[in-house]
Amino acid sequence: MKGGISGFSSELIAAFDDRGPVILPFSFRRLYPRFLTGRGASVTASNMAASESPGLGLLDLPDPFSWLRCIGMLRRKKPDVVLCAYWTGLLVPLYLMIARCAEVPVVMLMHNYRSHEVWLDVPFMRKLMLDASAGAVALSGYVGGQLKVAHPAMRLRTLFHPVNHIPQAGHCVREARRELGFGPEGPVLLFFGYVRSYKGLDILIDAMRLLVGRHENLRLVVAGEFYEPPGRYRKAVHDAGVEDHVLFFPGFASERFTSLLFTACDFVVLPYRRASQSGVINLAYAYGRPVIVSEAGGLKEEVEQGLTGWVVDSSTPESLSSGISAVLGDVDSRRATDAIMRYRKRHSWKRFSEELEEFLREVAGAD
Repeated sequence: MKGGISGFSSELIAAFDDRGPVILPFSFRRLYPRFLTGRGASVTASNMAASESPGLGLLDLPDPFSWLRCIGMLRRKKPDVVLCAYWTGLLVPLYLMIARCAEVPVVMLMHNYRSHEVWLDVPFMRKLMLDASAGAVALSGYVGGQLKVAHPAMRLRTLFHPVNHIPQAGHCVREARRELGFGPEGPVLLFFGYVRSYKGLDILIDAMRLLVGRHENLRLVVAGEFYEPPGRYRKAVHDAGVEDHVLFFPGFASERFTSLLFTACDFVVLPYRRASQSGVINLAYAYGRPVIVSEAGGLKEEVEQGLTGWVVDSSTPESLSSGISAVLGDVDSRRATDAIMRYRKRHSWKRFSEELEEFLREVAGAD
């Protein structure tokens, strides 16, 4: 599948393969009915390599018969432990059935505790799923705290979101900007990833109206697949009078195009209204780019203030523009680069996989 959580799972499998545990991956052929994926948005990546693993592509979330096939395979294979990536309430019925029927200990890897879509968040069902699980892993203190309050007796390990492996540099800043269609003068802000209402792009666009008066060469690059009508945001850009300062690159970004975008930018901006943590922050760090984030959820846990990035008030366009303007006026690029390098070493996939494997072995041994 496309998206950060799929990428996270692939990175985790690679990290485990380097360590020695035998992994049997299961993946989805389809996650959502079409009406939930936006206007024609594809949820699969066309460039993914094929695999001989019998669990890949087995699960079709809207098809309960595929759930039964998955449970049957787990019963036959008898793994020591099953790790389920959780991020939305749509997964609760499937994971509840696996936890109750697969006859193996199940651990929930909690990317989120609550769904981003409020109507998918059913606390009673989520409680049944977690009560049936042998343990849970949180990727931020924010999610870990939610789990502790709601499930104080649960076996829990709070870890962190690792930084992606460093991509190979293929462009310099000037080349990347030229290929994207704008000149070398800056600064450039990047909003990257799926565009959904909770991510606050509308606030950032409105803030640009105030920012361009102070920073005339400022640009905002918006790159990602829209889960809402993109015309809404283009109209906001027009109404704010910043058409010459905002560039849209709609659609899922390939690996090469992602490299261009992050190389070309100076800062990655996450003005989210709600968040648990974000893989976009760690992707920015992989490319050596500092971030400007809101105070939402666990985002601030991933930022060393004034070093790897800045936490700003994004509750209004005025406060967000003031925060960004202050950052643009007080940046030590070398200091930020050094801090990001140190952060990457402390938040490596090697360390993450070691700590996760230790917890999974504890769970498997206890059960």
